[in-house]
Amino acid sequence: MTKNTNASPEFKTIEKIDFLPVQEFKLDNGVPVSIIKAGSQDVTKIDIEFPAGAIQAGIPLVASTTANLMQEGTKDKSSQQISETIDFHGAYLNTQTYHHHTIITFLCLTSCLSEMLNLVHEIITKPAFPKNEYEIYLHKKFEEFVFESEKVKTMATRLFGETIFGPDHPYGRQLQKKHFEIIDIEQVKSFHHNHYRPEMAKIYVAGQPGDNLRELLNRYFGQTPRCIPEDESTIPPLSPSDEKMRIIRKEGAMQSAVRIGRPLFNNHHPDFIPLQVLNTILGGYFGSRLMTTVREEKGLTYGIGSFVMPLKHSGVWGISSEVAGERRDDAINAIFDEFRKLREKKVPDNELEMVRNYMMGELLRNFDGPFSTADIYRTLKEYEMDFGFYQNMIDYVRNVSTNDIREMAQKYLDPNDFWVVVAGV
Repeated sequence: MTKNTNASPEFKTIEKIDFLPVQEFKLDNGVPVSIIKAGSQDVTKIDIEFPAGAIQAGIPLVASTTANLMQEGTKDKSSQQISETIDFHGAYLNTQTYHHHTIITFLCLTSCLSEMLNLVHEIITKPAFPKNEYEIYLHKKFEEFVFESEKVKTMATRLFGETIFGPDHPYGRQLQKKHFEIIDIEQVKSFHHNHYRPEMAKIYVAGQPGDNLRELLNRYFGQTPRCIPEDESTIPPLSPSDEKMRIIRKEGAMQSAVRIGRPLFNNHHPDFIPLQVLNTILGGYFGSRLMTTVREEKGLTYGIGSFVMPLKHSGVWGISSEVAGERRDDAINAIFDEFRKLREKKVPDNELEMVRNYMMGELLRNFDGPFSTADIYRTLKEYEMDFGFYQNMIDYVRNVSTNDIREMAQKYLDPNDFWVVVAGV
């Protein structure tokens, strides 16, 4: 039978995503393990989460320094030996520190899983924190800090966090020069001792880990009695700046970095998903209102975007751009003019349909494969949620109306509720 190669493929709307199944169990000591077993290659990715974030540390720099120095030498292996072992197995190892936790991630062939778990366990339980490695790392980080501090986009981003949350709030506290002067290696060792115990871990596995995964994980993380982390220090109320517009002038700057935003809520709030749609229309994709008006029609910037970011105890809605210094006010006025349009006029049906299709496509792309799906699942678990959150998003995006969009805009896009931060000219 001859195929008609001129016929367009059938168009189908997305009604649901067939999420990869998650298996959950606990090790002998109660450490929780979540597994997404999928993929065609014998490759495994493991994320090991510890309650060792910036908030637990109390001051900037301590948590990230601890996480990064752990793989710079153990009591039995030098930094070079660790690197050589990782390279020998063709593996990948990384640490990432967030507000509430640190993730140790490694990726390797399943045939090397036992050896890599042994190495990672040694890094977690026996770091040497060599003084020379500590000094080299801190010197490098300070140089990076000084270099980044000269950029207007960095200046604006730091001031934006302080402005929205408050300079002493855990979400608004920024790294400063003084923190490099007060940190010492004993703080790092103490933080590690209190927050990096195998029994405090949460483990997320993705790929094809083989049939003896439970045995391996129990060997390295299931032997010591489960230790429930102490509750985090109480997160204080936000204390946004009294100044609705804050400007840092930098001599010689050619551009101004503009940050506009407001405090928000996290993804448990009933308006969080509706705001995702409104944000996409405003500045969440290349064809957004802000890109079309501020970049293409007015030529005020090369790039502009908006984002809704949930946090465990809060959230933020922000707009970010860099503009020519002399056109700064024009750009800010153009942004707020888009607020007004969304509050006063319904979004055309064809624009909403384009955004609907874009968001559905992005959701499918984000869940493509076990590794990315496991990352999303781990984030959901932080908020005590599951994949049902994304099914709710699909249902809302499929059925949202232009009236719904305007109601959200009238509720959340009042310019008086936003703060403006500028660094540069």
